[in-house]
This record gives sequence, C-alpha cells and structure tokens, in this order.
Amino acid sequence: MTKKWLDVSPKDWFYRSVLEADKIFLDSKREETLFTPKRYNKFVTGKSRKVYNFTTTGGQTKFHIKGYKPDSRETVVVYVDGIPYNPTKLEKDYVHVGFPMAGNKQVSICLSGVVQMHQGDHTPKNCQTYPLTSTCSLAYPSKKLEMSKKYVFDLRYSLNEVAVCMSKKLTRVNVDKAEGESIQAALTRSIGDKDDCFTIIDGVLYVSYNLNQFPIYINYNYKSGAVVKNRQKEKVVPSSKCVMNNDRFFPNITVSRAEFFVILQRMRKSLYGKYTDRGYHPNSVDKTERHISDRKKIVGKWYSEDVLNILDEKFNDGCYVFPLYEDNSFQPEVCVTKAEAVVYLHRFSEWALERFR
Repeated sequence: MTKKWLDVSPKDWFYRSVLEADKIFLDSKREETLFTPKRYNKFVTGKSRKVYNFTTTGGQTKFHIKGYKPDSRETVVVYVDGIPYNPTKLEKDYVHVGFPMAGNKQVSICLSGVVQMHQGDHTPKNCQTYPLTSTCSLAYPSKKLEMSKKYVFDLRYSLNEVAVCMSKKLTRVNVDKAEGESIQAALTRSIGDKDDCFTIIDGVLYVSYNLNQFPIYINYNYKSGAVVKNRQKEKVVPSSKCVMNNDRFFPNITVSRAEFFVILQRMRKSLYGKYTDRGYHPNSVDKTERHISDRKKIVGKWYSEDVLNILDEKFNDGCYVFPLYEDNSFQPEVCVTKAEAVVYLHRFSEWALERFR
C-alpha cells in the first residue's frame, strides 16, 4: 500500500538498516515493529499534504498539478497501480516519471507536505527536534456510499465486503460502537494508527489515516426489496480535513534518552519473546526496584513502564546493565550523545549474549 516511510529511499545510507529493523516484530500478529512512527499533522503554510489522482493516457510521462512548486523539503511519491516510484523531474505545475505509460493506469501522486518541526537549540533542556501536531478535530477519512440508505451487513455474505486500494486488498475491521460512543472514538479504539484498514458504518466507508484522498474500490451488500445484492467495484475517494499521519521516519531528528531507551526496551522484549518459553512480562511501574534520583521525572510519562523496566535489568553478576549519572539520575529528557549511545548499545549486546547464549 502506501509507503511505510515516505522519507526513506534506496539512496539513503541508512536504508538497509531501517528495512531490516522493520522486519523485527514484537507481537504474534506481526503488526508492531521495532520502530514506532512519529505522529504529525502540522504543516508549513501553503505546503500541506495532498494526494492527486489520475487515469493515464497512452504514452503519458508527466502529470499536471496546478499551482505545484517544487520544494526540497517535500517528498513526492508517484504510485502507478499501487507501485511507488520516485519522480524523475519536478517543475512548476508538473511531476514527471521516467517512462511512457500505457493508457488507463491508475496513478496517485502524494505530496508529503512540509512538516512543521520543533527545533531544539542543542541545550540540555531543549535538545530535541520533533514533528508537531495540530489541535484540529481528528476524523478518519470517510465517504458515503452510493447505496448507503440500503446498505446491509449480513454475516452470510460478509466475505463479499471488499475494499481495494492501488491493487491491494485492505483489512476489514469490525467496529462495535458502544452506546453513547462517537464513531470517531470507536474507530480510534478499533483502528488506531493501523495502516490499510477499512470498515463500513451505516453506509459510510471509513479507512485508515494513511489512505486519506486515495481512491478505493469497494464491494458491499445492500438490499433490493427482500433480496440482498452485492455492489461491485464502486469507486470512492474517502477524505478528511484532519488526520494523524505516521508515515515518515524523520531520520535527522534528535531523540531523548527516554526515547532511545524505549527502542532498547522494544529490542529487549523481542529477545525475551524469541528465546524464552515464558516470553516478556513487564513489572508495573510501582514494582520496579532500582533507585533513580529523578524517578519523579519518569513516572507518569508515556515511556515510564519501558524505561523503568529496562533500567532494572542486570548482568548475571548482579550489576545493572545500564549506568546512571554520578548522582544516580537518569535525566530522561536530555538528548543521547554519540558516546552514550555507543556505551548503551555495547552493554546491551553484552547482556543479550550473556542472557540468551
């Protein structure tokens, strides 16, 4: 489907490492990978994220996008029948591909937009660089179906409900909306940040955030009198004015010690899952034992369980794997230095070899 990382390409020096890391799954359903995406939806004025859809004519090599201006900060991806290509040339109002195409090809051009970033000033208290999010009201991309008033979900014909985007089938998600619960809340609970999912509620198609503005071909059931019929390949383009994107790797941002240790912890979970019968079972925050002088700065944060659990890990001789500062503080919001990263990775590999050999 759409590229997992819009800003990672084969020419990048870190390309192979990122792809290999994406093959490390942390759950049995193979949905949760080592790196968690950074969420973002705030853009520089005039450079928001957009998708343009075309049907090709024979021999076509360029696409007209009125008002488009190339920007070195923006990533452009051309999807031809679902296969991503990098454009060969970008110019005012036009995006070029490097080969003449056959007619009736479905092409979607994704302009990533220019994300607004928090720029750290490299001081210990403000060292991080990260993408920003807006306060708009999130809504999953949606589109009312032509037969919405007659739509019916019949378990006997549930396999006939199919959605295809760029030649690939989407995953259908059952959404059981609780009494008094909003549709957005139910979708957030059922779909969350998962990619390439769809559902139909009261004749309205809803899809994952990453499919905003992409064309979907949908089969669904509807009633014609007393008979249930199947609507075939209805083309819709679900959209939303406020989505939460998570498809950029942001290779040049800086990370805090807490975020770096969350990555180590995810690797630790993976090792326990692979090489022990019991698997990984974290302690609750209040059951972690290590004395950390600035523990109050950690407890209650999104990373608290991961950080406090991995800091409890010991070598066989009883020494803790990861050192704290001289005052026994962890300083979670300070950025990791290259020297610290090398030490942490070295000690992690030593521990892993000792623990799972």
